[in-house]
Amino acid sequence: MVDVQWIAEGSQKMSTKPRKNPVQENESNAAVPSERWGRFLEDFSRHHRGWSARLETYDLDTLENVLSPEAPMESIALDLEDEKNPRINVIVHLDNKVVKHILYRPSLLVLQSADGRNESLRIRTVNTDTTVHVREP
Repeated sequence: MVDVQWIAEGSQKMSTKPRKNPVQENESNAAVPSERWGRFLEDFSRHHRGWSARLETYDLDTLENVLSPEAPMESIALDLEDEKNPRINVIVHLDNKVVKHILYRPSLLVLQSADGRNESLRIRTVNTDTTVHVREP
């Protein structure tokens, strides 16, 4: 299991702009140190492969909230091919297609867990705050 630092909601703001979907009070949050993102995402992907995933992306500039359709998750991985522009790639299967969501230049990764069957990863990037919701199929 990867060590993560537990934080209380509100002790570290994800955005200065309001979100339409605040974190539930009964959820626990764990910030993952950036030097552990690669290993953490490998473990998370292995444990949640095939689970239903839905991405909710909040644009910090336009204040728009976009939801992706729910689809089986293949993986979430840290991509350091371009060292100056790291990415987190979220890969799902949708209608017999492989869809890759690319989150550019992440700055924060938080595991949110209400229970063992419904978890989410909140990823802050340059212009977005994206939550990857996963649940058992």
